[in-house]
Amino acid sequence: MVSEERPPTATGAGPGDGGGPLSARQLTALVVARTTSCAGFFAVLPYLGLWLVDDRGLSGTDAGLVVGSSILANRAGGVLLVPLIHRLGLKASVGAGYLGAVVAFCALGSGLRLPASCWLVLAALVGLFLAMATTAMKAQIAAFPPDQRLRGFSYLNMAVNAGSAVGPVIGGALLEWHADRLPLAAAALDLVALTVVPALPGAWRASERPQPAGGGGRGRWLPQRRFVAFSLLVCGTWVAYAQVFDVLPAYLGDTVGARDLGLVFTLNAVLVVVLQVPVSALCRRVLNRPRGGFGILCFAANVVLAAAVLLFALGRSAGLGLLLGAMVLFTLSELVWSPLYDAQVGERRGTLTTTAAYALAGVAWGAAESVGAWLGTLLVVHRSASGALSPAAAPYWGAAALALLTGLAMSWGGRRTSDKPLGGHEGSVHDVDVSARA
Repeated sequence: MVSEERPPTATGAGPGDGGGPLSARQLTALVVARTTSCAGFFAVLPYLGLWLVDDRGLSGTDAGLVVGSSILANRAGGVLLVPLIHRLGLKASVGAGYLGAVVAFCALGSGLRLPASCWLVLAALVGLFLAMATTAMKAQIAAFPPDQRLRGFSYLNMAVNAGSAVGPVIGGALLEWHADRLPLAAAALDLVALTVVPALPGAWRASERPQPAGGGGRGRWLPQRRFVAFSLLVCGTWVAYAQVFDVLPAYLGDTVGARDLGLVFTLNAVLVVVLQVPVSALCRRVLNRPRGGFGILCFAANVVLAAAVLLFALGRSAGLGLLLGAMVLFTLSELVWSPLYDAQVGERRGTLTTTAAYALAGVAWGAAESVGAWLGTLLVVHRSASGALSPAAAPYWGAAALALLTGLAMSWGGRRTSDKPLGGHEGSVHDVDVSARA
């Protein structure tokens, strides 16, 4: 697929300005910033409700609202902050997001006795600031040279999984040892992320301007049909994803112990950290092959995802070995589709700025995961029957079907547009984005 023209940016020597390949220093900064910030968020989020009830005296209802406000702000905050990100610039927005998270976490851990509404505002600010940093960082990676984008998103996916695995361990230990320091530990982790922001690629004021389009400045908020269709199709994968990461504990219930279930999810985090880079290198080779491309990779990843969720459906009656095997398949699928979809957002954004594109895609995919988690949980709770054909397994059959349909749709779309340049450009070796060839 011919890559979109990049909008003009402030001059700079980094990849974010269309320069040379990513340096080890820049990749290290990306991984450290994303790992520590993600660890900080997940050190607090799973225990926030319990901490507010036990240490701050909130009711269960109020604590639930506070936790929900943080999750919602983290999912939708990127869209709300796009104008500010455009004004500040991408690199400055990453720094401002981490700085704001440090301040908000410090306020949470200051020992103040506040009404529920104040805790809600502080938790929402944490979500908003981290959404700002995440959206700006994804837009930074989307501005990398074409042959570096999939690599950048692969490292980002590895960092997210490492942080989300380490964070709950830190939070759980602190909750037992010194609960009132839980938010302060998250602030310290975000402070580490803030210190490496200067090493990220791009210039501080390399703010992206919207691409010229027939609609003028309105183009930044008018997604084209191609981008909308892609974002909605990907929701099928995220619904399937939710059945594993959000619904599986409720589905397995009392049939699988918490320790064994923790081992299954730990396996996912370890495999992502170990295999993400080599799997992404293999994906880049497949994308370069004449018979390869985005469509075939996306189809293969969703087929493996469908197989994994069907194996998880047997989890109530099968042993731990089958659950571990299913998680291996699930992780291999995630290693392909997660960075691949992120790279595609930048390629299919049309007249949208990259910042707006990643913000809008994040809201759509977050909503799909939330709806999938809600429906899946609704269908599996209080249903004791086991086996892949039991009513409780219905979400997993539905998830498998959605994954297969998503893969087929992406494969068909990739073949249909594979030999047709977009936007009237003539294809060349420099125009083709190997991270997202359709």
